Amino acid sequence: MTTLNKLEAIRDYVIPPPAPAVQDWISAQDVFNLYGAIFPKYRGKIYLSDAWYKITTISELRRFIRWSTVDKYPYIEEIRDCDDAAIALTGQFAMYPGWSGFPTSLIWGSLYGGHAFFTAIAWPSLEDRTPTPYHIEPQNDLEIAEESVEDMELWLLVV
Repeated sequence: MTTLNKLEAIRDYVIPPPAPAVQDWISAQDVFNLYGAIFPKYRGKIYLSDAWYKITTISELRRFIRWSTVDKYPYIEEIRDCDDAAIALTGQFAMYPGWSGFPTSLIWGSLYGGHAFFTAIAWPSLEDRTPTPYHIEPQNDLEIAEESVEDMELWLLVV
């Protein structure tokens, strides 16, 4: 591998993909209402830190998640486990200009006896701009079914 190829490989690892070209705004109240509908008994455990958030399609957020290397780190019980992966992916969104400001976060609850994972509000597509909650396992980038999340006890959700 040439030096130029090595530099390109490093660049691809440390520079995130371009920010979404199409985005809009969603209010904290709308975000709260979406999560409150999933967790009506636990509305007091949902915390929102901003009055407004950016919103884009889930495919755009998945593009960033695919770029992220959080899923490449090994699981080490009590050292690098689910909460660390959820915090790391949420933190990556927060640290890159163009990707910060979206309603992305970690959610922690009784799923699988106690689990933390990544959650975000996004549109299903550019044609369907209905704000929708998505839940993603940051350790493998796969989506967690809404039905699995609806039945869990919510411990904490900070957006």
